[in-house]
Amino acid sequence: MEKRTVMICDDEADLLKIYSAALKKHFNVLTVDSGKACIEKYMEYTLRGKKIDVLLLDYRLGDIMGDDVACKVSGLDGTKIILISAYDLEKQKVDELKASNCIVDSIVKPVSLLALLEKVQRIVSL
Repeated sequence: MEKRTVMICDDEADLLKIYSAALKKHFNVLTVDSGKACIEKYMEYTLRGKKIDVLLLDYRLGDIMGDDVACKVSGLDGTKIILISAYDLEKQKVDELKASNCIVDSIVKPVSLLALLEKVQRIVSL
C-alpha cells in the first residue's frame, strides 16, 4: 500500500526536522517553513494530481497566522488539518475552526512525538 502524505508547516527549522523524523517511517513527508510557502507548495503538489492527506500546521507562523492558512487550504481538496500551537488556544477559536471545517484537531506544544504519530495515524484513517 502506498504511503499517505503529510505536510508539515512550522517556522522553526528544528521542529520541522523533529516532526519529519518522527513521521517519515510511516508517511511521505513534505516540509515548509512559512504560511506562504505552505500555500504555494500545497497548490503545486495538488495541481500535479497528488493528495496531501494531513497538514500539520503551526498556529504562529512568521508571515501568516496558521488559522488563515488552514481556512485557505481546507477548501481546496479536503486535506485534514491539525493546528499546532505553543499557546493554549481558546476553546472557542478551536471550535469555530472545526465548525467551519478549517481544521479537524489541534495539539499544544510541546508535542509528544508518539502522541503526534498516533494522532496523525488516527486522522488519516478517518
